[in-house]
Amino acid sequence: MLHTPLHQLLGVGPGPITEQMIDAAIAEGMVESDQLDWKRHLPPEREFKTSGIVKDIAAFANSGGGVLVFGVTETQKAASGRADAGDLDESYERTIQSVSYSAISPPVLGVRSHKIPVAGNDNLAAIVVPASVDGPHLTFDGNKQAFSAPLRVNADTHWMNERLLEASYRTRFESARRGREQLEDLFHDMAHSFNPRRNAVLVGAARPRTPNPAAQHREQHEIAELTNQAQANAWHWLGQSDYHPLTDVAGYGARPGLRGWIAPPTGSVSWRQARAAVYDNGAVGLAWEAGGHRYGATGTTLPAHHVPADAVEGFVAALLALIKTVTNDAPAGDVELIVGVEWEPSEYTPAGDERLNFEAHHNVSGGGSTTTLGGNYRPVYRVVDPSQEETLFIRTVVDVATDCLNQAGIRRLAKLTTELPPRS
Repeated sequence: MLHTPLHQLLGVGPGPITEQMIDAAIAEGMVESDQLDWKRHLPPEREFKTSGIVKDIAAFANSGGGVLVFGVTETQKAASGRADAGDLDESYERTIQSVSYSAISPPVLGVRSHKIPVAGNDNLAAIVVPASVDGPHLTFDGNKQAFSAPLRVNADTHWMNERLLEASYRTRFESARRGREQLEDLFHDMAHSFNPRRNAVLVGAARPRTPNPAAQHREQHEIAELTNQAQANAWHWLGQSDYHPLTDVAGYGARPGLRGWIAPPTGSVSWRQARAAVYDNGAVGLAWEAGGHRYGATGTTLPAHHVPADAVEGFVAALLALIKTVTNDAPAGDVELIVGVEWEPSEYTPAGDERLNFEAHHNVSGGGSTTTLGGNYRPVYRVVDPSQEETLFIRTVVDVATDCLNQAGIRRLAKLTTELPPRS
């Protein structure tokens, strides 16, 4: 769901950009700003890479994000009428994505183009540029034969001087450092919400890379709805399997946490307890006791330091489903995540006797336990785009799960696949 600066200026809730929104902006003579730019026409697709739109995209990314609306005339920066923006087809959308990646350094990720449905013949379109923590973004100036960093200031675009560039780089590196610390702190809190000396614990944490100044304060019933929706998505991705941690989370029993909510275990199954966290700033956490599970039809209980491969797949599916559901509810751009396994052998255990082990899938030949190089599990870091359509996002889910299992010495997934069945 979109919540662009145009939505905010009009006081409209999240949703698609509509013709009615454009007409309302024209009726009130909405003036361009540091987050809004009116454009009469899209440039020809073959000329897009050399057009001034590339500079505008970089400028918005350097200035906190913004939206370019095509098909609107302006008088002294104020919207004054409609025009035909030209056709934004799939080929043009791919060009915009490609140019945002290749003609700007570093690339501006998450740029989205939207063809706005209209009742008449005049086309409308928009390009939404997210805020970026990777700035300054540079474009190549053919006249100067040099790279420069554009910056949106009110309704105009300027170029960063040396001092602004220095400050932008400093902000970028400091933001990345703080973000990684916050992610690791959340990971640590989730890991120790259970006792990693009693059972191995699968742990995941995620946070939007770009801080959202407008926190999303939710009610308890909304947390239950989010966890239920994420549970249903994970079930669908796993081929209708309920072997994942959100099955063991009591969404309706969520209690307040520090600027967020904590959903406790259901308590219905003693050997698999789970806990989820959803925070106002879009961060999420998930933990699942993965050691000591019952394994196979015989009901054999695994040792505390043995983790089933099926549990790893189920955990990744549930974590990514929770991330996507929360970000769909409150759009937040790219999300940085970490997935790991926490296990602390007893101090009195001889070295190697309680090394972390992973049990291969039931239906994969060549079963048996495997372990990681060095015996410890190195957390997997990824940056994902939850705004992708489900058919594209599932590839990310599969990639993350594959990384997690490959480290454990298991080559292939058993349940997750990029070929999703139709929704019933």
